[in-house]
Amino acid sequence: MSSNKKGGDERFLRVQKDPRFWEMPERERKIKIDKRFQSMFHDKRFTEKYTVNKRGRPINQTSTEDLKRFYNVSSSEDEDDDEEGVKSKKKKEVKEELVKVEKEVKVEIEVKEELVKVEIEVKVEKEVKVKVEKEVKESKDVKAEGPPPERGVRVIEEDELVRYTAAEKTFAVRKGLPVYLLTASICQGVEEQIPHLTAAYVHPDTFLARSLEQHAWKFDRVTGEALVVVHIGTDDVASGLSPAAIVGQMEALIDRIQHGHAEPLYVAVCSILPRLVDNQRTMGTVRDTNRRFHELCRRKKDTIHLPTGKLFLHHRQIIQNYFAGDGVHLNVEGKKVLFNYLKTFLWHFCKHS
Repeated sequence: MSSNKKGGDERFLRVQKDPRFWEMPERERKIKIDKRFQSMFHDKRFTEKYTVNKRGRPINQTSTEDLKRFYNVSSSEDEDDDEEGVKSKKKKEVKEELVKVEKEVKVEIEVKEELVKVEIEVKVEKEVKVKVEKEVKESKDVKAEGPPPERGVRVIEEDELVRYTAAEKTFAVRKGLPVYLLTASICQGVEEQIPHLTAAYVHPDTFLARSLEQHAWKFDRVTGEALVVVHIGTDDVASGLSPAAIVGQMEALIDRIQHGHAEPLYVAVCSILPRLVDNQRTMGTVRDTNRRFHELCRRKKDTIHLPTGKLFLHHRQIIQNYFAGDGVHLNVEGKKVLFNYLKTFLWHFCKHS
């Protein structure tokens, strides 16, 4: 037993004397163990306390210290730490890659949406350009030959009179008679488009009842034959009034305007325009009210109905390009359509150019 021990010590001393042993890193000199066997470094069942060494000298040492000399205690833990670090790094890289992909997808979606928006704007711009060119051409034709007669309208010119027939009624009016306009904000800026108007009374947010009380008296000062164009009623529909109530107030306003005039004071009643903000109920009110306006003007003397509401419908659907973003007011294109219609009517009715 002692000879074997002595031989082992000699071999250990030879290994220690070998320079290659000391050139090796400390971690590689020890045997690596995994975490399944780490309990032997702290479990009391594997621990033995030494009081003397092999030469009989007193010492205070345990078998755990010997184990630490030959086994790499921390190698297993370092491997676990390395594995956790690699996993953590991979997770971080995957997360960063996902964030990068999400950003790229988001940018791609935004680019596509911007392209679609640009395409729509280009399409609308082309449509508007075509309409404007068409209207310019028609305007030139009107200046050269006068606008074409409206459907259902017959115009007979005499030296000083124009005979205008529509809806089974004939008007014999003087050429170039004074024209007045009583309207709400729907016709804001009409003076610039129809400069030959004698007067344009534009009252934003007005109702038929308010115009009857506050604005109709202005026509008491009118002398001689004249024409009053009335374009009011949109706010009455929005307020929830019934078609019968709206038509009743329109008739009272017409009577007040024409009251006390020896010579004819013609009244042209414009249709109530449909709006993008209208719901099913208010759209029904607009249709019923305009039908009643037509019947009212047929039976009243010196009164004519102008179906302006049809200009803003296509197959019973509202033309959105004629309205501003709020869905209530007309934009530049919508006003141009309305004002061109009024100019055409005035040309046929009393030869205003």
